[in-house]
Amino acid sequence: MSLVELANVSVDFNQKGETVQAVHDVSLKVESGDVYGIVGYSGAGKSTLVRTVNLLQRPTAGSVKVNGQQLIKDGEQVISHGALQLARRKIGMIFQGFNLLNETSVLENVAFALKHSKLSEDEIEAKSRKLLSLVELADKADFYPAQLSGGQQQRVAIARALANDPNILISDEATSALDPQTTQQILQLLQKLNRELGLTIILITHEMAAVKAIATKIAVMKNGRLIEHGRLTDVYLHPKQSLTKQFVGGSLAAMKVLNQLHLAKLAPDEAIYQLVYNMSNVTHSIIIDLYREVGVVASMLYGNVELLGDQPVGTLMVLLKGDAAKQKAALAFLAAHRVTATLVPESEVNHA
Repeated sequence: MSLVELANVSVDFNQKGETVQAVHDVSLKVESGDVYGIVGYSGAGKSTLVRTVNLLQRPTAGSVKVNGQQLIKDGEQVISHGALQLARRKIGMIFQGFNLLNETSVLENVAFALKHSKLSEDEIEAKSRKLLSLVELADKADFYPAQLSGGQQQRVAIARALANDPNILISDEATSALDPQTTQQILQLLQKLNRELGLTIILITHEMAAVKAIATKIAVMKNGRLIEHGRLTDVYLHPKQSLTKQFVGGSLAAMKVLNQLHLAKLAPDEAIYQLVYNMSNVTHSIIIDLYREVGVVASMLYGNVELLGDQPVGTLMVLLKGDAAKQKAALAFLAAHRVTATLVPESEVNHA
């Protein structure tokens, strides 16, 4: 079931008399239970796009439907202000800056989100304490935000975002200001909420590591456009766009490796490829098999294994040596074994 449906959404801004298109004709569906990672560099339009989900940003064109309710149709708002306020309660949101009230306690910060609810004061306190327990901060209820670490403050923000029992949680660069260890802890908490509460999460980030840790689906944005999307494993194992290849460890990783190895120029019968493969399909040495079956010598320049959720995925940077016929046969062999081979252009090799 689709909880979020964006159809041909565009967002234009007027800056100094000129129209700037931050989002261009994007269509996207987020299903119930997804952890949907939306990645792209700064200025890609990902935050602007996702803010159309709760109409914090009004789209210039297109349609927005959330939880089966039409919010925008053909660029026009079709929901009343009151109904929109109710719809927004089903969409929690956390940010990089935490946005906590510094002069009130942790408990009061969570309770603040319930001040317009029909709960009694005792019920609000009880629910707030339950939410703090959920994010493992039950013992910090009487603390103030300044007394907490960055990760703890983000946990308070998550508890507050869950106060109105949303079924969608938007995380807008929520781990960008945190150190790697704390980032991992927050991502694990989000994954726990997804699994235990059935919470659908939209994860906006420029960090592919965050997406690889918990996302089930991914969308890649560039210059306001959606250039690639799908299940995380499919996009990671078979990236089509050059930017996507960079995000999964393609061209940028190649240049770093080549720079370290001081490779200046390849011989006519040499080429460098990035290989990406599912280790459940390729459990043996693909390098040895390439030589045995095709007669192509493959020198490994870089290798890595990481988990996409619970699935191990391997990445290799290899130099293949052989004439044109053997190179072609090598690529056919790799494709037959479900290994995605991406050529590193010689221009990148020469300028590494």
